[in-house]
Amino acid sequence: MQQVQIIHLSERTKSALEESSSLFLAKGEVHIWLTFMQAWEHSMQELEGMLSAEELDKRARYHFDADRKRYVVAHGLLRRMIGRYQRISPRAVQWECEENGKPFLCGPNSDSEALYFNLSHSHELVAVAFSRDRLLGVDVEHLRHIPEMDQLMGYFHPAEKERFLRLPSGERQQAFFEYWTSKEAFVKATGEGLSRPLDSFFMEKQDGSFKVNGDGIRSGDWKIYGFMPARGYAGAVAIGIGRS
Repeated sequence: MQQVQIIHLSERTKSALEESSSLFLAKGEVHIWLTFMQAWEHSMQELEGMLSAEELDKRARYHFDADRKRYVVAHGLLRRMIGRYQRISPRAVQWECEENGKPFLCGPNSDSEALYFNLSHSHELVAVAFSRDRLLGVDVEHLRHIPEMDQLMGYFHPAEKERFLRLPSGERQQAFFEYWTSKEAFVKATGEGLSRPLDSFFMEKQDGSFKVNGDGIRSGDWKIYGFMPARGYAGAVAIGIGRS
């Protein structure tokens, strides 16, 4: 993943997001920031103060406190990082969502330098990805036991299901989440979300990355990389390398 830089954000590296600092992202590069919820336990009020009224309303709808905290950390950090890349206050960041929920920057500060971004969180992990000139999507998932895993593979493409069923039972959990994160990252990158059926395209591993094939897809326009964001997690990033 030569053009992809994975950055682990912890207590020791939180200074990179101070308002007095800025982050540089060259064209052709992708930054993926990873952090755990625990690193932000004492910054929750500060991050919450960065959220818009709409985001605060969404946060309040979560029933469990852990989900509310996860939302605050993920969206507060997203604002903070965009602010550092765009050299503006996190509170000045404005975005809107396309029909299927894919966010894009808007407002008076959105045209200074293009910035593509995507967010994912699972269990205790938050991932945020950025690019100047590439459509992208990121997904992380906590590896866990799913009793109906074999049945869920029935919603995937037949080629993926066939390869999955040939695997020993001990390898299936890892394979399931590799398929899931790569497919989820792809539909997030295209902006289609789950409006695109999971059986309408399939992933093939090639030289450490995934090649995507399917209805209306030009394989050469995309690179999908799987990665291990942390122990006990699977992750993938989809990057548009054709016309954005």
